[in-house]
Amino acid sequence: MKKLIINQNDAGQRADKFIQKAFPALPKTLMYKAFRKKDVKVNGKWIKESIFLNVGDELSIYLPDDCFGEKTFNPTDDNITVIYEDENIIIIDKEKGVPCQAGQAGKTPLCDMLKSYLYKRKEFIPENEQSFSPALCNRIDTNTQGLVIGAKNAIALRAMNEAIRNREVQKYYLCETEGMPPQNQGKISLFLTKDKAANKMYVTDAGEETLTYYKVLEPTKHGVKVEIDLKTGKSHQIRAVMAHLGCPLKGDSKYGAKTNGGQKLISYKLSFAITNPLLSYLNEKTFYSKHTL
Repeated sequence: MKKLIINQNDAGQRADKFIQKAFPALPKTLMYKAFRKKDVKVNGKWIKESIFLNVGDELSIYLPDDCFGEKTFNPTDDNITVIYEDENIIIIDKEKGVPCQAGQAGKTPLCDMLKSYLYKRKEFIPENEQSFSPALCNRIDTNTQGLVIGAKNAIALRAMNEAIRNREVQKYYLCETEGMPPQNQGKISLFLTKDKAANKMYVTDAGEETLTYYKVLEPTKHGVKVEIDLKTGKSHQIRAVMAHLGCPLKGDSKYGAKTNGGQKLISYKLSFAITNPLLSYLNEKTFYSKHTL
């Protein structure tokens, strides 16, 4: 049997989600069976898996100890470039070729680099956490450089994710294209649908609605340098939109470029106008990437 007291970083999430994070080795089928058999209680009362947890709640799970397994954390030696940080958030200048999340064999994801960075500074102590670990609030493609926001605690993570959903975080990109857009600036509203097998987005009549503003800055040898104001943050949005305009990103052979080597794309600027009081000190602040095209 396991008994846990819910702390600030655990509160505000469903009981089943908390248990999955606290005991990642516990099979989901066994966990939900425990809920059905009334073997999960909060403050001595049986609960459903959809109940949200509060600070100070006592959660009890009546399963044999060998069902829970052990959590391990192995810090990485990889370094990150930090543009800004405080007690709540951190802004990282990601390198090209680094995935944000796990999944690419042989590559350390940025989320693990973040945890390792904070672990070495004693800002993240895994044995003191039951369900939370520092996490990224936004993602960019593996071959895209630039700014990614991370959260150091659960309250900041929820606040920043909410701000991003409410479009209180302005994300600007720089890219180099092959060819010219039809106009020097424009507003592009398109529906995109993902082909999961090909890992590619296509313009369709229905799907995920996207909104992109672009502005041509200057000519380059084979195209132009463009600033993108991303109003929606869908996977491959900029790459698919610019290809649809007839000017794929330089190096982006997946979307029709004649050159290869990965897209010339930088998440270069972040601006904040956040209504949540926890992060309102960021308002009117702008941060820039150190990367160049």
